[in-house]
Amino acid sequence: MRKRFIFVALVVGIATGVHAEVEPTAEATEAYNAYVEAYKGGDLATAEAQLKAAITAQADWGQPYIELGQLYIQQKKFGDAATQLELATELSPDNANGYLYLGNAYVAQEVYSKAVPALNTALALDSNLIEAHRFLATALFEDGEYASAREHYMAFVAVHPDNAQAQLRLAETNKNLKKNKSAVKAYEAAIKADPNMFAAYYNLGNLQLERQDFEEAEDAFKGAVRIEPKNYKAHFNLAISLHYQSKLSDALAEYEQVVQVGKGKRGASATVKQAEGVIPGLKEQIAADD
Repeated sequence: MRKRFIFVALVVGIATGVHAEVEPTAEATEAYNAYVEAYKGGDLATAEAQLKAAITAQADWGQPYIELGQLYIQQKKFGDAATQLELATELSPDNANGYLYLGNAYVAQEVYSKAVPALNTALALDSNLIEAHRFLATALFEDGEYASAREHYMAFVAVHPDNAQAQLRLAETNKNLKKNKSAVKAYEAAIKADPNMFAAYYNLGNLQLERQDFEEAEDAFKGAVRIEPKNYKAHFNLAISLHYQSKLSDALAEYEQVVQVGKGKRGASATVKQAEGVIPGLKEQIAADD
């Protein structure tokens, strides 16, 4: 089962670059301005009410729908956000932001078949909407379109190299495309951006194990267990990487950690049993070498 990753674009201000198709009425403008003040003051309930008042005053003005959609995204009401933003894109089809936020709402709901065309439209209208690349990459990745997803992740990290989550997803995309060297670089970039990202260390370690690069795998898994010292899977894989290097005492210590931290843990029984099966023979081998 593929993991789902949801990216949420929080509202950070009033939308810009909007090309309204209609001139707002005085009543709609008054309600909209009241929304702006309420939002700036952090009163989201009043902000929502004022946007609805602006829509009631002038139902064919697209801007309040866009703002209301953003507000719902901020509150993680993605279905409501999509409803408002669908209306917004009908009323203001030349507004790239409307399609960007609509794509965001679709991605959050895992409706990728609708997210892709919305986000492609956003980029066609405004190629500078870098965030659209990230959402689009996510939608394409989840649909198994790894080559296209890679293009968009690369476009995003070219501008935001310190976004650890995007670097991690780029690494996973490269791995799916069997571009292992590129995957390693992206995992390393994710770790550089966030030295406490467990998934980056752990997934890098797994890739290095697959490549039989056991020394590099050891380093990655050591980073993983530093962050999550009770993660029995990371300890087990670290033990394997040490065992393959004939670092027997260190491997034994890690197998014993698997038993210690995994005993009684849900889902850990098979891994614990494997570790317990290795430990006696490993102890005998160490004793014989001494």
